[in-house]
Amino acid sequence: MKKFLSLVLALVMTMSLVTVSAGAKDFSDDGSITYKEAVDVISGIGVVDGYSGGDFKPTEVLTRGAAAKIICNLILGPTTASYLSADTAPFKDVPVTNVFAGYITYCSQQGIINGYADGTFRPTATLSGNAFMKMLLGALGYDSAIEGYTGANWTVAVIKQAAGIGLDDGNDEFVGSKAVTREEAALYAFNMLQATMVEYDAKTSVDINGATVTIAGDKAKEVAQGSYDNNMHKPNLQFAERYFDKLDKTETTDDFARPATKWTFKGDKIGTYADAADVTYTSNVKLGDIYSDLDMSEKDKNAEVYYNGVEADDVAVSKGNTVKVSSSSANNKLVADGSTVEVFYDEDNNDVTICIIDTYVGTISSKEEKVSDPYVVVNSESLVTEKDASTSVSISGSKARFETNTDNFEEDDVVLFTYSQSADEIKSVVKAESVEGTLDKYTLGKNLTLADTEYKYSKNIAFSFGSETSMTTKSDYVIYLDTNGMVIYVDEQEFDASQYAYVLYTQSSNSRFGKDQVQLVMSDGSVKTVDTDDDYTSLEGTIVYYRADDKGEYALRQAANVHKNGNPTITTTADASIATNGVLSGGANTFEMKNTRAAITTKTGTTVYGNSETVFVVAESDARGKTDYSVYKGIKNAPTIMSDDPTTSPTVETKAVEMVYTTSGSSDVVTFAFIDATGAYVTNGKRDVVFLAAESATKMITDGDNNQYYLYNAVVDDEITTVKVKAAQDAGSVVVAGNDTVNQVVTNADYNNKGLLTSADAISTSDYTTLTGTGVWKLSGSYSIGLGGTTASASVRYTVASDAKMYYIDTDGVITKIDDVKNISSDSTATYIGLLDVTDGDIAYLFIQEVDNGKQEGAGSSGVVLSGISASYSSGTVTVTLTGTNAGQVYPVTISLVNGGTLVKLTTANVTGAATTTTATISAALSVGSTYMVTCGDQSFVLGV
Repeated sequence: MKKFLSLVLALVMTMSLVTVSAGAKDFSDDGSITYKEAVDVISGIGVVDGYSGGDFKPTEVLTRGAAAKIICNLILGPTTASYLSADTAPFKDVPVTNVFAGYITYCSQQGIINGYADGTFRPTATLSGNAFMKMLLGALGYDSAIEGYTGANWTVAVIKQAAGIGLDDGNDEFVGSKAVTREEAALYAFNMLQATMVEYDAKTSVDINGATVTIAGDKAKEVAQGSYDNNMHKPNLQFAERYFDKLDKTETTDDFARPATKWTFKGDKIGTYADAADVTYTSNVKLGDIYSDLDMSEKDKNAEVYYNGVEADDVAVSKGNTVKVSSSSANNKLVADGSTVEVFYDEDNNDVTICIIDTYVGTISSKEEKVSDPYVVVNSESLVTEKDASTSVSISGSKARFETNTDNFEEDDVVLFTYSQSADEIKSVVKAESVEGTLDKYTLGKNLTLADTEYKYSKNIAFSFGSETSMTTKSDYVIYLDTNGMVIYVDEQEFDASQYAYVLYTQSSNSRFGKDQVQLVMSDGSVKTVDTDDDYTSLEGTIVYYRADDKGEYALRQAANVHKNGNPTITTTADASIATNGVLSGGANTFEMKNTRAAITTKTGTTVYGNSETVFVVAESDARGKTDYSVYKGIKNAPTIMSDDPTTSPTVETKAVEMVYTTSGSSDVVTFAFIDATGAYVTNGKRDVVFLAAESATKMITDGDNNQYYLYNAVVDDEITTVKVKAAQDAGSVVVAGNDTVNQVVTNADYNNKGLLTSADAISTSDYTTLTGTGVWKLSGSYSIGLGGTTASASVRYTVASDAKMYYIDTDGVITKIDDVKNISSDSTATYIGLLDVTDGDIAYLFIQEVDNGKQEGAGSSGVVLSGISASYSSGTVTVTLTGTNAGQVYPVTISLVNGGTLVKLTTANVTGAATTTTATISAALSVGSTYMVTCGDQSFVLGV
């Protein structure tokens, strides 16, 4: 029994984890694991697992305490081992409260492990490479006394033997004095699984004057196979064949046709892992050079060549052969800079196998996390071809999926991927490294120089803006590199939509005014005439990026991927037709954009798509030729614009709508659009949602220009800001200026030239269902929230949109953004306003009003807490019903006139509460046709008479 345990000890001391499971896993830090095959196999046979966070932590060192737990898990099984405990401290530095105390006690009692001479165990101590190799050799049957693993020079004997049988294979930088990391331990244990066990002839130990001396059996010999299955396919008995007899190793080829090893455990596949290539190249190579690099003495006239796993043309690997792997006579155009050429040499049979593997570039278009096997979807930016180098391969549908830990990727990430044509699937995906800078120069089809550094082009290079010739020097770009440091993808320096503008008019320095100028319609809808650093007349009528220097002079660059529906032309400022045609003419009379759909028909046969980030600038000219520019962010907020008026019968396609727009890369997703909708059918879109925090409202402010307003903390769409609310609101506005008791959520806000909010509309029921009430509850589920009710179980469950805009508002009206629904805490007294998107049924906006010392916000010093209020009016009497009252408590009820957006207090009456619900009458002479607000505590009711 002790011999078995000593073998187990040597193996499991490779790890410091505390859980055991079967089957190799995709760890969240897979990309940082150097010895992937070793880690997969060691975890696959159930010896170790990753940490609770899903990572493996390959560079952390081993600890003695955690190893004791794994030993117990292996010997007793995890369930039994979990009940181990220590009645007394097994060592003076391992109290009974130590998490590993039970495991260390058991192992010590069984004689598996020992402490130190000073009575300590040192559970957090690390293990050196030398010590670890000594344990592995002992596990294989080597005797320390016979082999000289004791005394002052024991490390020399250990490393000589360990290296001789390949325990350090795969780590060319082994240093025995260094502490062993987790992945190094996995590698050495993996090598030990495949190492042959040894034994000795019968040996005798005698005691001579108190010293034990071995006098026979001084030479180790390999253990015969015996009755054990030959799962490692090597002579004699390997460690895995004795102790992990369900582990099987099979020589095969992988999906790129490379010689490989397939590992299975208990019939389940752990993985297939390619052998290390004998030589590797990253460009086309002469066949004679391969002959020399392999140190061949005989040619292989029919060396097999594979391209992405599919057999291509055989070649002759021979001395002095100047023909390359890819030439006009064989494998034409299959190899170029950036290709990976791996060469494998079977010296026994003089067989050369050449495997060409191309690396491609793509972007992550989406990822799916809520499935048993999470995956990312790759949109290929490179052209993928078959072995004829011309027939394209479509990477779409299920082919574009790659199962992986999706936490490692975000949508729009630029990634490198490999594709096996033989398996017809993506085989690997990693994020590409990027470099940003100014383009100094480029040579067509060869290289570019960015920020004074030259980069060669990789074979499958792609450009986000379509063509290499579209690049301009002195402009900023982001380049992405393949694993060999070559450029594989070029993207323009990222601009957000706020840096786009539409060029309406231009003039050069040759004009009568003698200066370069442009008139821009900015992304916020403003129009600017600015001086420029150059003549930009060629950019008139298109979309540009812009930057301004400290002198206010603008530099422009045409945006990437600009498209037009038809041939829009600019109407001159003096042209009277602006009143009927707008600022542009020549568009398409089949235009259709609906704010309930992502699809936009720009003209017959052309459809593009808007998303939540698309910015629309919509121009509409009135009968006087005055043009108004409105801005909308997101397709759900944009207006419906149609050439056909659906309200007329029959509809007549008479109005051309002009649209100039940019798309994201090679996709059909619109990032920025300038639309002239003059004369077309246009309905109001959902403009910015505006939230006004009641508790932040100031007293009325009168500034130096006699503007009167109230200042609120606010949220405008997704930005926390402040808003000046004009005291006298325009007719039709639903905003109650000065309201400091009830939070307000409105839309379609208008502002005057002083920056004051002058009017806004109520939230449209066709866009959102408004949810209000008391009680916010944290529920299980990543995107769930409970609203209303006195307990979580009594609340109504809602799904929160993944891009929902959520905020806390404290009792002073200070607003804080909530980044994740998981950060919301249950609160039975918090009030809320939620906007439920009627299209997808998810909460799009959520405003949570926090409480103060048990009082609901707006309760005032009286401590009034109500759940509802309603009122009616008849013949000089207001009947008020209060819900949630306490018997005997006094409730002050205030009636105010809503006058031009301002509350004018009329009267306050104290109502004595009854249990639960209280109804009272208040005498007040109200005017027919007027609007009043009845308030009590944090509750209010708008009363129309």
